[in-house]
Amino acid sequence: MAETGDLGETRAVTGAGWLGQRERGTPLALAFTLRMARLLGRQPMRVFVHTIALWYRVFDRGVTRASRDWLARIHGRPAGYWEVYRHLCVFAQVTLDRIFLLSGRTQDFVFTRTGNQHLMGQLATGRGAVLLGAHVGSYDAMRAAGFSENVPIKILGYFKNAQRINALLADLNPGQAAHVIHMGDDPVSATVRAQGCIEQGELVALLGDRVGLNARVVRARFLGEEADFPAGPFLLASLLRCPIYVVFGLYREPNRYDLHCEPFAERLELPRKTREESLRAVAQRYADRLEHYCRMAPDNWFNFFDFWSKP
Repeated sequence: MAETGDLGETRAVTGAGWLGQRERGTPLALAFTLRMARLLGRQPMRVFVHTIALWYRVFDRGVTRASRDWLARIHGRPAGYWEVYRHLCVFAQVTLDRIFLLSGRTQDFVFTRTGNQHLMGQLATGRGAVLLGAHVGSYDAMRAAGFSENVPIKILGYFKNAQRINALLADLNPGQAAHVIHMGDDPVSATVRAQGCIEQGELVALLGDRVGLNARVVRARFLGEEADFPAGPFLLASLLRCPIYVVFGLYREPNRYDLHCEPFAERLELPRKTREESLRAVAQRYADRLEHYCRMAPDNWFNFFDFWSKP
C-alpha cells in the first residue's frame, strides 16, 4: 500500500478483504441448487435456504464473525446467536432469489417503488444516467423490475470473484451478458462502453462500497468510524458527465423488494485543483446515504468481511 498525501486523501491499496475470500460452493453443489430451485419453485426452496444459513452459522467462522460485528455496529449492542442466523437467512434468500429474478419469474415477488419518477423523468430526456448502489439488498431486483418496465439497465463491475455462480446464473438468461459491463483488466474499454450506453439513453449501475485490488480509495465516516471506499465509481461517474442517482433494492420477508431511488448529483464535478477534497466530500455523501438505507434494513448488508479494516 502506498500513501499519496495526508490522512483521508485517496491512495492505492494492494489488498482487498472481499477479493481475498474464496468463492464458496463447489460447481456440483451450485448446479444442484440451481436445478432444484427451477424444479421446486421459490416457496419449497425457502426450507433449503434456512438449512444453508444454519450450516454457515455453525461452521463458517469468518462469515459469522463478520455478521456479528456488523450487527453490533448497526444496533449498538452485541448480536445474539439467532440474530446472526437471521442475517445469514436473508443473504441466502436474496442469493437464491437471483435464480428466479434472472429467469424472469417476477410474479413470485412484490415490488414497491419509491422515487421511481426520477428515473422515468431522466429516461424521458433521452440521455442516460449512473445508478449508484451497494452490496445491500438486491440489484437483481432493481434490474428485473426495470426490465418489466422496459427500463434499459447495464451493470458495470468486477465479477472475477464469483465466476462459477455467475456462469450458472448466465445459463438462466443467456441474454443477460449483453446487460453486463465487465471492468476486468481493461477499464478504459469498459468506460468507453459505459459512455456509449449513457449516450443511448441507458442506465449504468455501479456498486460503490467495495475496494478492488490496486484500487484508489477514499476515506469516509460510516457508522461512526472511517472506512475505505473505492474512488473508482465516483471518478467514472464524473467522466460520464451525467446525472447520478442512489438506488437500493431492500428485501422484506417473505417476497417483497422495496426499490428506492433518489437524486445524488446532476453531474459530479471533480476539479483537478481540488480533486482530493471533492472526492472526500462525494464519498462522504455516499456513505451517509448508504448508512441511511442500512439502518432501514440492517439484515440486508452483504459485505461479509472486515469493512473497517485498516490499510
